This record gives sequence, structure tokens and C-alpha cells, in this order.
Amino acid sequence: MVNAATPRTLVVNFNSPELNQFALALANLEALAAYVRPYANKSRLWERTLSEMPWIGDVYETTFGRRKIADPRLASLTHEAGVLPDLLAAAVARLKLLPANVRHRWTNHLYMSVREGVADEACRHVTDATRVVGYEGFALPAFEAARAIGGRRLVLNYPVAHHRHRRRMRLEENEREPGFAITWPDFDDWPAGHEERLDEEIRLADAVLVGSTYAADSFVAEGIERSKMHVVPYGVDLQTFRPSPPESAPRTDASEEFRVIYAGQLTQRKGLSYLLRGYQQFARADSQLTLVGSIVGSSAPLEPFADLFEHVAHQTRPALAQRYRASDVFVLPTLVEGMPLVVLEAMACGLPVIVTANGPGDLVRDGVEGFVIPERDPQALADRLECLYRDPQLRLAMGQRAAARARTFSWEAYSSKALRVLAEPPIAARRGLAAG
Repeated sequence: MVNAATPRTLVVNFNSPELNQFALALANLEALAAYVRPYANKSRLWERTLSEMPWIGDVYETTFGRRKIADPRLASLTHEAGVLPDLLAAAVARLKLLPANVRHRWTNHLYMSVREGVADEACRHVTDATRVVGYEGFALPAFEAARAIGGRRLVLNYPVAHHRHRRRMRLEENEREPGFAITWPDFDDWPAGHEERLDEEIRLADAVLVGSTYAADSFVAEGIERSKMHVVPYGVDLQTFRPSPPESAPRTDASEEFRVIYAGQLTQRKGLSYLLRGYQQFARADSQLTLVGSIVGSSAPLEPFADLFEHVAHQTRPALAQRYRASDVFVLPTLVEGMPLVVLEAMACGLPVIVTANGPGDLVRDGVEGFVIPERDPQALADRLECLYRDPQLRLAMGQRAAARARTFSWEAYSSKALRVLAEPPIAARRGLAAG
């Protein structure tokens, strides 16, 4: 990766897996000053006891227990903040007796409290670091403190497209698909000044880390200098997400049910209406669509399509990998992304994929590992499903190429590239060198 001179770094996270991996890499290099985030399972005595309790242990292991930090060095450098509102937000989200809009408004308010708690805690560790890496929306106080001290490089991790691009896409979708607007509630209940806060984080950052060319382009379109943008593709857990064992017979028997799978939040941001309409145009008596993930906003838009799909709640990673291996094709006709890990995970399990270019475009080569279709095009989705349905050997070949492609996206590669972004001097220092 990087030699022992790797700068000491403060990492500020909310819930992104890429910053979890980056903090671990820094800890292993003894270059992590502190890792600040909401609750994490450090395998403390009470956590081990909780996980072993009947029923409660199962609930814990499939919710907060999944936030496990197994590395003792990283655990010792992890500072939790905003823990109470974090736990309350998860509890409120599961109170199905509350109306969906009330649940969303309350959880969003609680997550703003999580943000403030994490941001305040991060400021306490700025003096110990010469680099600050922060998650969008959580980084501003630490960035401002670091700028006041001077001599620190600031890196903003932005896991999705630029917020104004997202807003425009959402407003367009509200007009095109008003029945699905409730499933894309972004911006409706953000606090006043939230977008301005994101703008200021971007302005202060020396570098902005994004996962795809699509995300980087959305920033450039908003006037951000291309030189500030750094595309660093995410990695995949190849131990969990892997193809079926060689001794297992591949799913190429035309008499078997054709299984289509989607994973992610059930939201219009992911192209939900186009997925349902595309599958509806294709659907066969011997095909099945499975939607894996939590419903956003309301299930009402899904009800006219209820006979088309099976809905499965959020799965643990091993359980999701098993579902991938039991499927024939993964679909994600997304409208706005950064870099969707679910696509890479499905590919790693040997599935051909049908995606748009809006985030997955750097991962999937059209006609090689699957198909890249235009956004908002259910007919194109139906056509590609038909193609794979009729040609089991094509499914097999694409799935094998998808698995091979996924193996080139490791978390080690991600961390190595991100560390090179850290290694550059702050913009102010570079300007000083140039002037000298």
C-alpha cells in the first residue's frame, strides 16, 4: 500500500462500508489517529452476552450486531458518538404502527442528531491528525477546525452523485412517476441549511472521493474542478460473495424457474417503477422476481404489482450472497448512484447483471458481464431479460465473466488508491511550493 510515512489520519464516518475499510487499512499501517462513527459492535462483554441470548440475540445480530469491528487495533481507535439517537432511529423505523411519513420524519430528525454528535466528537481529534477524511454531511466542523489550525489535507467522502443533481432527478421523477414520489423522500425534511453545509464541505475539501465516473461528472457539471474529483471504485468481500462451488451444477437447465433478483432500498431513486414495469412486460409463468430490501416511504406504489414479485426484508450479507447464487440475473435500473456495491456483490457471486450507467457504468461492460441499458426504459429491461431467459449458455458465460471482473475490485485496491489521495499535500501547501 503506502510506506510507514503514511500521514496520521482522522476518519469521520456515518455508515459507509468504504470508510470502514479505509479506517481498517490505516489502523494496520499504524496511521489512524482516530475513527469517529455511530455505534459499532466491538465484541465487548455485554455485546457478546446479548448476541447469545435467545431471540434477542438473533435480532441484535441481524441489526446493530452487523456493525462488527473485529480488528482489535481498529476497535481501540474507534470513538462512538450519537449512539442514543442512532438506536432510537432504528427503533422508530420499525414501529409499523406509525404512519410511514411520521416514521421517516422522526428517523430523519434523529439522524440529524447522530450527525451532530459524530461531528462534535470528531473535532476533539483534529489536532492529532494531519489528514481528515470525512463522510458527506458529517465532516464540516472537523474541516473548519482543521482549516483553522492549518497544514492539514481534507478529503471528503461522497458516496453518491452531487446533491443538486439528485434534487433535479427527483423533481423530474415526481412529474414522470407521481405515484412513486413517496418512495423518494430526499430533501423533503432536511433541516434548513443542509445543502449549504454540503456545499461548504465540498469547498473546503482538498479532494472529493467518489466511487464512479458518473458521480464525478455530476460534480463537474455543478462547477467543481475536475482536479478535485478522485474516482476510487469500491471493493467487494470476496470471501462472502463468491460463486457456487465448482461441484455445484450451474443453473443452465431450461426447465428450471428463471429467477430475477434486485437488492437495495425499494425507492424510485433505484428506478423501482421501471424495474416493475420492465419485469411486467417480460414476466413468464416460469419466472420469479425477488425484491430484497426495505420499503421506503410507503408500500402503496408496489401494490398494483404485488402478484409479480416476492418481497424479502433486508438480509445479512451471507444470506444475500446465498440468494444471489440461487438466482439467474441481477437487475438495478438505477437513476442516481455513487457506486452500488450490490452490483459488484452480485457479479462476485457469478450473476450476469442488467444495470444503467448511472453509477454501475464503470463496473459492467455492455454485452460482456451483462447489459447496460438506458435509464427509464422498461422495454429495454424486458428485452434483456428475454435474451437471458432464452439463452442459458449466455447467462453462464456472462456470469463467469462477471465473477472474474468482480475479483479485480478488492478492498485492498480501494484502500491503496485512497491512500495515494491522502499522500498529496494540502492545496494551500502545494500553492506555497509553487509560489516558492
